[in-house]
Amino acid sequence: MFYLIAIHQLVERLAELLANLIVAVFSWVWALFKTLLEQLASLFGISLELNRGKWQTFNHAKLKISLEQAAEKTADALIVVYRHLKAILRKIPKRIFHFFRFFLYINWTTLKQVVICTAEQRLNGLSAEMAYNSTLALFPALLSIIAAISLSDSLQNTLQEMGTLLAVVVPQEVQVQISTVWERMLITRSEELFSFSFLVSIWLFSGVIGSAMVALNHIHRVPKDRLRSFWEDKLIAIALAIGTILLLIVACGLVFISDVVVEILARKSCILETVGTCPLDQIKDCLEQPPVQQCLLLKTLPSTWRQLRWPIALGIVATNFALIYRFGPSQREPETPLVPGAILAAILWAVISNLFRLYVTHFGNYNITYGAIGAFIILLLWLYIGSLVMLIGAQVNVTVGEAMRRRKSQASLPSSLR
Repeated sequence: MFYLIAIHQLVERLAELLANLIVAVFSWVWALFKTLLEQLASLFGISLELNRGKWQTFNHAKLKISLEQAAEKTADALIVVYRHLKAILRKIPKRIFHFFRFFLYINWTTLKQVVICTAEQRLNGLSAEMAYNSTLALFPALLSIIAAISLSDSLQNTLQEMGTLLAVVVPQEVQVQISTVWERMLITRSEELFSFSFLVSIWLFSGVIGSAMVALNHIHRVPKDRLRSFWEDKLIAIALAIGTILLLIVACGLVFISDVVVEILARKSCILETVGTCPLDQIKDCLEQPPVQQCLLLKTLPSTWRQLRWPIALGIVATNFALIYRFGPSQREPETPLVPGAILAAILWAVISNLFRLYVTHFGNYNITYGAIGAFIILLLWLYIGSLVMLIGAQVNVTVGEAMRRRKSQASLPSSLR
């Protein structure tokens, strides 16, 4: 129970920092918006004082002319935008139809073909290569994070407070190792170490994406003469690696610390309810008052977010898979589905990860059998399972896409030739 309290305090501290950062960003955006609004007001002949909440207009003729000119330009822009939007809207029903038609082709024949292709293309071996490269990239990434924190005094103070809470949970041996590395980092405080470890981690993680791209070329049966060059492949892999890291950070934040962040933001946003009933000429005085303690947003937003965080996190993972499916292979059929297989892979990844967690918790005695290396084995197995699930999702896309094209070609033939 004491461990759970310490972990909760640790997460709450981290969430408080993120919430304060978000509030600071919004405050900066509001100050910038207010400055721009005052400049526009002076341009159009309006005396605007946001701090006092008073609007005093003059020179209505000039304002009318300016508004008419702005309306004409807006109308011209809307005509151009409407043409492009109309072309996009025409494609939406067709894409929605193809999305739902994808699942009509999921049957025993398709699943059997997916299993056969998975074995023929050696996807299990390629996923093991991806898991190995992921493990190699993990340690330089952690080193770059520690080096970045050591360069900032404010982050050091925050990390020391979090380390005090973390010491209640982490074993003594691990604390000694972490403290030793941390003290060395504080002594060196090297920007070169951060830059070097960050570049190494990006390069190694691009190897993970590179292995996935090789597997996707096998899945799409790309001929050797149509493969990309090494440097072209590497640049695409680095770009996908950076995008994957950013999306995974967002997804992990949604799952682990989003509850506390949303609750803190809802508590801070109670000021909206305070200002909502305030007269316009008294906004400044209302902003100086303490906000309402139990506002409607604080009561409803956290519970609503708890219901939405997992679907949003899975949507981010599916988006990451779809980007890799789209830009990973050197060549792909234009009508090959992307999103359905990515969604299936994300859902399957979440289900298998939870089943694997339950197995490790209740049945897998890795720490007893393997000792300290047990955590490394668990990490490697989990990365292997996630890589294999991602490749299977791509194989489902290709197999179903071939079945859909085959059905379409048969439907276009005369009835006498079918």
